[in-house]
Amino acid sequence: MPRTIEEKWILNQDDGNQTEADGTASVWSDIWDYQVPTGVGHVLLGEHTLSAYLEDGSAEVGNGTCRVRVEVRDSSEQDRKVIFGPALYVTLTSFTDQDQKARLNLASPVAITERMHIVFVVYDDGAIDASDSYFQLETLRIRKTLT
Repeated sequence: MPRTIEEKWILNQDDGNQTEADGTASVWSDIWDYQVPTGVGHVLLGEHTLSAYLEDGSAEVGNGTCRVRVEVRDSSEQDRKVIFGPALYVTLTSFTDQDQKARLNLASPVAITERMHIVFVVYDDGAIDASDSYFQLETLRIRKTLT
């Protein structure tokens, strides 16, 4: 009989269920769009963390005006909920120091079921180069076992 497993999961730019696109200057742009696969769900908690490194052109974004938000969207992408931000990019740059990592600070858990989207959206005065950028979003992944 299958069991349900909850496990800590780090979503990043290398996940195969994700698309990436370069950002457009001075427009809110979807940089990474993760669609939850069939048979899997995620839960985001207030204490979960988010980190990012963003490049526009050939250097790290550093002008202090770049903003980031994370959205959850339904499978049709018609309904959306901002779960983080908009926040200045400079608040997301720590990957190692747990005290400096950005926290989601959600008032209650957010469930993201199969076929829904978690989208990383950026606004900068330069075009973001997604292929030279990366991120980590901590989640709780829920899946069923084979037996």
